[in-house]
Amino acid sequence: MKTKRRLIFPTLMVLLLAAIAACMMVIGRGHTVYLDNKTLEDYNGQTCKAFDRVVVTVKGEEVARGEILVDYYLALEPSNPTGEIDGIETVEPAYGIPSRWILPENKEMAEIYGYNVIDPLSVMLTHLAETVKKHAYELLNRAETIRLVDNLKQSSPELVEEAIPAIIPYAKLEKLLRNLLQEGVPIKDLSTIVETAADAFAQGRDLDMTTEQVRGALARTITRRFCEDGQLRVITLDAEVEKKIISSLTRNEQGVYLAMGPELMQSIIAQLAEHLKKFGDLSQTPVILVSQVIRGYFSRMITQFYPNVYVLSFNEITNSVQIQALGNITAEAPAMAQRRAVAT
Repeated sequence: MKTKRRLIFPTLMVLLLAAIAACMMVIGRGHTVYLDNKTLEDYNGQTCKAFDRVVVTVKGEEVARGEILVDYYLALEPSNPTGEIDGIETVEPAYGIPSRWILPENKEMAEIYGYNVIDPLSVMLTHLAETVKKHAYELLNRAETIRLVDNLKQSSPELVEEAIPAIIPYAKLEKLLRNLLQEGVPIKDLSTIVETAADAFAQGRDLDMTTEQVRGALARTITRRFCEDGQLRVITLDAEVEKKIISSLTRNEQGVYLAMGPELMQSIIAQLAEHLKKFGDLSQTPVILVSQVIRGYFSRMITQFYPNVYVLSFNEITNSVQIQALGNITAEAPAMAQRRAVAT
């Protein structure tokens, strides 16, 4: 069985890397994924074949790496396991969850203890998929933007003729698409994006406001991106916190920015750190749900501390979804938030 697994896994990985390489060649040069083989010694003193390094580079710079053990399963540690399983301690590469590489014969026991057990190929696919999503905005350039518009012209020639570049210059469209991709919003529905953006720019709205209007028009896309089984698990903000954030919005010649006081920011970050543990236990993408007025500004602040957290607004979620709040950030004093963090 081990020999068969060793033959199948490298073959699948070669096919996967060939597909990724083809995609990156279409986008541009300087984006690569490569594997390094290495023999590792496991916790029993035996040796095992491993793709020691899985490295992803964008524009020549490394953006992600991970380790895969071919003959093992990855067991993601729950917050309160009912038992401990023997294995090689590691960190799941896509979401940073503490994990262990375990032998196949320990898989069933690990699941009984509450571990989420994943095969090595799925670990690799998830890691690469999340890396591509995270850095997709860096892969988008002017040439690719023009190519996207040319494709749209085949299905919606009147829309392109009216909007681009008369209302939406290519530079603005590229920045708009980058804004969406940077926050994990797919841009497949380009006709809706261009039509909504054209209306917003024609009304004199800036890029930030236009981005928010486009996100609202992509509610079905955003809901499908973050919803699981008709349910969206989120962290919410107390009404008092939202009021304080709105009052912190300041305008200057460059535009509107969030000038939040350090005490409020410290309180929000401390409470958020505790709530994020719940998403780790569920192996789900952390989402914060706020009003549209503060979404963009609050998102830019949060991603400085937690780049894997997504901030959505209520008008970006369709009515068919059931929203479940896993936590609520309140306007409590920072000292109280810190005491709660220490107590837990």
